[in-house]
Amino acid sequence: MAGIRRFDCDDILDKAARVFWRDGYDGASIQALEAETGLGRGSLYNAFGDKAALFLSVLDRYAATEGAAPLVHLSQPDARAGLEAMLRAMAQQMNKPGRPRGCLLTNTCLGTPGEPAVKARVAQHLARLQEVLEAHVQRAASTCQIAPATDPVALARFYAAVARGLGASHRGGADLAALEDVIDVAMRAWPDAIAAGGVGDDPA
Repeated sequence: MAGIRRFDCDDILDKAARVFWRDGYDGASIQALEAETGLGRGSLYNAFGDKAALFLSVLDRYAATEGAAPLVHLSQPDARAGLEAMLRAMAQQMNKPGRPRGCLLTNTCLGTPGEPAVKARVAQHLARLQEVLEAHVQRAASTCQIAPATDPVALARFYAAVARGLGASHRGGADLAALEDVIDVAMRAWPDAIAAGGVGDDPA
């Protein structure tokens, strides 16, 4: 029947994501998007809106799939092990064959897109990562896995920066071994569950 869309929207978004991931938001041409998705400009824009609207849909799907996958590790009972598993899953994910280098969100930040709506959506998704990590740190403190006085915001900011740094490093050519070195060092910053009295206090 005429007028019915005969394509899988998620599949089209995944294909468009590869173009934006590889070329950046500003560098992605409509011709490249047409070639990758197999759809003409009219079909793309009728289905998703203009280039900015298409990219916002791509970002949302990326965050819900590629971005969310490593976060499942944070549900582990051992907070430190869960965080480390999350970071290592990110590194492994980045090194999958045929996958564009880096992280789509981080790559977009580094590309400094001029479209305000794109900047805002990227910031929203990055803020969400920090919120998830902050909740993770708070849970670790509440279960006495780290010192209760640990600043959850500061520690979450640190590990969010590590996660973004993995993407930036991979985009710049770092291999899996280099990313694993970064994670090894970052995990040494995870605080111990020390007594509230502090180091050197007489336990008696």
